[in-house]
Parts: sequence; C-alpha cells; structure tokens
Amino acid sequence: MALGAFLDGIRRVAASWRLLLVLLLAASGPALFVALATGSPAHEVGTAGAGAAGTAGGFVGTAHTIGLDASDFAVVAAFSSLAEGRPRVGAAGLALAGMAVWTFLAGGALDRLARQRWMGSAGFLAACRHHFWPLARLAVLAGAMYWLLLGVIDSWLFSGPPGASARDPASGAGADAFRFVLHGLFVAGRAGIGLLVDYARVRAVVEDRRSMIGALVAALRFVARRPAAVAGLWLLNMVLLALLLAGCSLVASFAMDVGRSGPFLVGQVYAAAHLFATLVAWGSQTAYFQVQLAHPTYVARARVPRTG
Repeated sequence: MALGAFLDGIRRVAASWRLLLVLLLAASGPALFVALATGSPAHEVGTAGAGAAGTAGGFVGTAHTIGLDASDFAVVAAFSSLAEGRPRVGAAGLALAGMAVWTFLAGGALDRLARQRWMGSAGFLAACRHHFWPLARLAVLAGAMYWLLLGVIDSWLFSGPPGASARDPASGAGADAFRFVLHGLFVAGRAGIGLLVDYARVRAVVEDRRSMIGALVAALRFVARRPAAVAGLWLLNMVLLALLLAGCSLVASFAMDVGRSGPFLVGQVYAAAHLFATLVAWGSQTAYFQVQLAHPTYVARARVPRTG
C-alpha cells in the first residue's frame, strides 16, 4: 500500500509540471530579491534559493515527514528573539511573510495534486484563497508546537541533565545516556509533529475542513490506526530525498567549474530537487489518504470550472 501511494505521488507530480514551475519560482524568488535589494551578484546568493525561502518561514510549505529542515529553527529563533527582549523585527517579519506566501500556495498545490487535473490559473488561485485561512491557523498551531519542542529540548541538550551547570555539564556514562535519550525524544517528537502536520494539512484540503484542531485530532487517529503504512511511506520519501540530494552533490562538483554562475546553478538545482521531493511527499500522502477514505480522486470541495 505504501509503495503504491509513493508511486502514485511521483506520477501526480510528473503530471503537474506547471505547478512545479510556479512553486520553484516562489522558492527561488527570495534569493533573487536579496541580490537585487543588496546589489550583490546573483551568484553570491544563488545557493540560498531554498534556504532563503526556508528562513522566511518556508517550513509551512515543506513536507515535514521528509526530514528536519533548518527553517524550523529559523522561525523559532526569530520569534524567540522577540520574546527574550532582543527585537529582530526584520527576521520576524520575514518569517511571517514567507509563512503567508507558502501557506497561500500550499492550499492550491495540495488541491491540484488531490484532483489530479489542472484547473487553470483562475481555479488554482481560487483554491489557494479558499484554503488559506484554515492552513494559516494550522501553521500557527504547528509553529507553537515546534517552538515548545525546539525550545525545551534545545535548552536541555546544551544545559545537560537537571542540576548540571551549563558551563560545567555533567559527564560520564549517566550523562551520555541522558543526552542520548534527549536526542531520541527530540527526533521522535519532531517526526511525530511532522506527521501530524502533514496529514492534518491533507485532511484540511481533501475534506475541506475548517477546524484545524479537529484536523490535527483526525490526523492523529489516521496515523495511529495505520502506523506501518505511514512509516513505510515516510521511509520511501526519505530515500527519494537522499537520492536527490546525492545527485545535487554530483551536479555541484561539476557546476563549480562553470564560473561565477556555478553557485547560482547549484542553488537552483537544489531548490528544484527539494521541491520535487516535497511535492512527491504531499502527493503520496494525499494519494494514500484518498484511497483509505474513498477513492483516488475524492475531494469534498466542488471543483472550480476551468477558465484559463
């Protein structure tokens, strides 16, 4: 079942090349904006194609189950700095802007992958607008969960076991075991939140849900009832991401000899590979959920007539 959903996800993304181009432009846009705003040559910020979008809150538009993304920490750091009295309005504003853009696009992208047909530009934008506010509420809930997880676990990892000094952390077998447990809890918590957020997002779009707390609860029930298949699908998406990143490394080794445009090309290849893996994860999760719920093309919301 997991393999079938994974292959169906690849097929759906391959048939959605226009969607891939639209999202790739959104992912690469921040790097080009930085180059124009700062006057830096494009090749100097080219490798920030996906990273800039991530720092701006692109974690909303990422399939969390395919791995830990540095943008999670970027969003937490931006808002933590405000809470700790170190104003970084620019970082927080950039995070909010990126979250808004990716939340807007995520609804239309998931709707397109679920229906398996292009609705035209008007239909895509209508789907983006329709799902924006529910997915924005889900992004707030996800951000709160990540803030609690990363804030608490991160402080424990650097402070050591309770009672240990931050400057003189506990050592020995007991402390090593404690840190190992903390790392395990961190990874498990990160994966668990990622699964819930991903499937809540799928359920919100496919079932046209308005309550995101209800979507999270429904996602928890869905994952808890099918742990083997969900884990298998997660593993397949991780393997795909690893293969794509390995391919990017090979491209980078040759692109650096191209000249000043080499880093920019590497950045765009990386953004395209990461985006493709993200869409495959979305498509495979949507395919698996639709098959379990009703049929492969089920979407609760009526389709917007194609006008362009």
